[in-house]
Amino acid sequence: MKILFIDTETGGLDSKRSALIQLSGVIRVDKKDVETFNYFIKPFKGAEVSEEALAVQKRTKEDFNDSKFQSEEEVYRDFIKLLDKYIDKYDRNDKFVVAGYNVSFDVRFLQEFFKRNNDNYLYSYLSKMELDPFRYIPFLQLCGKLPILPNNKLETWCSHFGIELDAHDSLNDIIATKDLILQTTKLLK
Repeated sequence: MKILFIDTETGGLDSKRSALIQLSGVIRVDKKDVETFNYFIKPFKGAEVSEEALAVQKRTKEDFNDSKFQSEEEVYRDFIKLLDKYIDKYDRNDKFVVAGYNVSFDVRFLQEFFKRNNDNYLYSYLSKMELDPFRYIPFLQLCGKLPILPNNKLETWCSHFGIELDAHDSLNDIIATKDLILQTTKLLK
C-alpha cells in the first residue's frame, strides 16, 4: 500500500483564493517511510494571506522573501517529479491513499494548486480513499476504544497519546498525524 501523508499551511480558509504557503508530507510504501518533503511557497498573484493565518503559523509577509520560498510553478514541478517516482499516473490501480488530519481541507488546496498550474489530474496520483483521524476518531469513541476528550483537535489527541507536536508547521503536523494514525490503528488489532 502507498500512503501520502500530507498537510498544508495556508493564507486563509478559501482554497480558491487563499495562498498555499507550506506543503509537507511523508510518503510511505509497504509500511516503510521512503521520503519526506517540505515545500515553502510564495503566494500566487492576488492570493489572500490573512494576518490571522500568519500569526497562527508564526510567520510574517516578509518571510516570503526568504530564499526557501519558491514560486508555485517551481514547487508544482518538483512535487510532480516526486509523485511520479512512486505512482504510474496512467495505472488506475496505482494510487496513493491520502492521509492527514482533516485531510479533505488539504486536498481541496492541492486541487486548486494543480488547477493554477493547468493540471486537472490530481486524482491521477490519489485514490479517493482518505485516512483521517478527524473522521474516524468519533467512531472509535463510539466503540469505547477512545475516551471523549475536551475537543478533537490534533494537539489534544497528540497530547493524549504522548506524541510531540509543535503545531502549525505542516511538516511537524503531518509527522505527528502519521504517528497518531499508526497509534490509533493499533487499537483495532
